[in-house]
Amino acid sequence: MASHTSPDFGVISAVRYDPSLVSPAIVDEAQFAACKASLDPTPFFLFPRHIARLNASYKYFWPEEAAAAVAKDGTVISAEALLAALYSAVKDPKKVWRIRPFVYRDRTIKVESNEVGPRADLFSGLKADTKPEDADSWTIYIDTEATPQSSITMFKTSNRDPYTAARERVLPPNYPVSGTTVEVLVYNEQQQITEGSLTNVAFWRGGEWVTPSSNEIGGLRGAVKAELLERGLIREMKSDEAVGVESVKEGEKVLLMNGVQGCTCGYVRLGGYRED
Repeated sequence: MASHTSPDFGVISAVRYDPSLVSPAIVDEAQFAACKASLDPTPFFLFPRHIARLNASYKYFWPEEAAAAVAKDGTVISAEALLAALYSAVKDPKKVWRIRPFVYRDRTIKVESNEVGPRADLFSGLKADTKPEDADSWTIYIDTEATPQSSITMFKTSNRDPYTAARERVLPPNYPVSGTTVEVLVYNEQQQITEGSLTNVAFWRGGEWVTPSSNEIGGLRGAVKAELLERGLIREMKSDEAVGVESVKEGEKVLLMNGVQGCTCGYVRLGGYRED
């Protein structure tokens, strides 16, 4: 995979377009056109988090270009530019879309999109009464090898090799990513859980949800993770609170977070993949 000096390398995010986020919800082309014309961020779940994330990632990998291009508000990638790109990727405004904007060194924005299913509650994972048999519950496995921590595991980029490798070690060949409800937990060189291959994670410890610190333990700086931290709904672990691989139990409930699914719950299956 290309390094950050290659023109093929980009920083990315994963954004949910969902007409139900608009009040009243988008129901026809005219309403969508009005939102698009005004660059309304509302249909894009946690849009401010995504623009902040992309700007932080860009500044990390290309600080000189960022210093030369930074706007008065401190941004390199403007909200207007990102919104225009996101709207261009919505193929049917009545459906829900997973949109991945790629931002390159020259600040070009390219987008990919695919349809995803609706969810009535994007924060359902925080409910106390979730169960493994719930329709939006995930099945979770644990990787069999450590994932070394680096800038690629701190910031979301076009280099997804570490996460692809984790899924390939645990799941059957060509196992789908889009539409899946199966996750693989990855861990660092110290055998500490850092995140999932598709999600950030939090564990129920001491009567609260705690999530690995991206700075001290590892894992991506995710949009939903940042939102829940700011709301005080989860807390970052201290380094001495890290969850070791051996401490994760069969059937343990784990909070899963990403910018497309919001937050849901998964339940751990120890051992190899099984379909039952």
